[in-house]
Amino acid sequence: MPPKVIGPKRALSIELLLFFAYCFFSASWMVGSIVTTDMAQEFGVYTIPSSVNNAISAAKILGNFVAAWILLKLGPKRTVSLSCLLICAVVVGAFSTSFPAFILTRFLLGFGGAILMICMTPYVVYCFEPKQQPIFIGLNNAGPNTGNLIALLSVTAVRGWLGSWRSVILFYGIFSVVFLVLWLFVGRGYPIAEKAKEETLSSTVYRYRDGLREPFLHKFLFTMTGRLVMYTVMLYLFPLHPNFTVDAQFISLMIALTGIPGTILGIVLAKKLKRQITLFRFSGVAQSILFFAMILTNSAVLATVCAILLGFVIFISTPSLFTLPARLPGATPQKVAVILTLYWTGAYILQMIIYAIVVHLANTVSWTVAMMFTALYSLTFLVGTFLLPDFDRPAKQPPAGTSPQDGTAP
Repeated sequence: MPPKVIGPKRALSIELLLFFAYCFFSASWMVGSIVTTDMAQEFGVYTIPSSVNNAISAAKILGNFVAAWILLKLGPKRTVSLSCLLICAVVVGAFSTSFPAFILTRFLLGFGGAILMICMTPYVVYCFEPKQQPIFIGLNNAGPNTGNLIALLSVTAVRGWLGSWRSVILFYGIFSVVFLVLWLFVGRGYPIAEKAKEETLSSTVYRYRDGLREPFLHKFLFTMTGRLVMYTVMLYLFPLHPNFTVDAQFISLMIALTGIPGTILGIVLAKKLKRQITLFRFSGVAQSILFFAMILTNSAVLATVCAILLGFVIFISTPSLFTLPARLPGATPQKVAVILTLYWTGAYILQMIIYAIVVHLANTVSWTVAMMFTALYSLTFLVGTFLLPDFDRPAKQPPAGTSPQDGTAP
């Protein structure tokens, strides 16, 4: 690793700025989903348009796929600047005069958010020691949930204050503009890879094709996609549920709210547990039981309790799960960026397809069927926890009198 060019205080400032920039990206996404009905009616659309969220998902697919390439070409600081500028497209969306124009701004919002997300973990890998990395990776993965929570807790008051959906979207977008300006002054770059002779450069740069050959990538993608779909549905579609046992927006709020203490405990557990795989499997079992119980029960009390616990069990394992790419053999900021680029690209392709199916079922069949389909798909997380590598497994000792290299007698 080249000598550090970012000091400890600057590193902490960068981390916090990236965290809040992503928080308000998520808040803008959430607010756009909450005002979907008002926006759609103004533009003459009278069903729930999955395109509002799928525009962001499609942008994330493209953004995630090219993020590592952009990072390599522009460098870390300029890549983050570009991502924050694209997120500010949400401000333009407040002045849209047509539905397609509004969807275009959502696409740019998602594209910027995707690039920003890929940049965050490489900054952690570069700026912080391995013992500190679980703390900041856990913090970064709390960013989406924190942004959702900010939106859910404040949007009712903001709507009452400002009135129109355009003013509400503009209000949250202004924060993204502020973070862009702050980044231009506070942000710093770092060397992407060690300087090498031209003839050996190919061995120092971790490319997409290297990531595609990584068995971990496919196992991680299979595991996490079910949870991603479930969380996206619960946060962005479920608040529109017209006849759930409890107020649907309240249920989404509970899941987001309890994710905060869940994340805090998850950060602690990421550092303390000797075998993280045990936490993954517990989280998978608990998530499945609670989600099925919540959508099937007719009891308002039980549904609320399940929602509270669901947010908690999801986020106690999330900080540990997203430290896994940084624990791969030979992990560097660029390798982590490539692995996360390919992961998020695949994850959002699947999420966009499944989310469209769920919305179609809610519109044409019933909300109950749509939620049951979501619950069944979410089981990939439980199954996948038995496929992920156990980096904490004690190494097997060779039999006495054998060579540790080849297991043969000396």
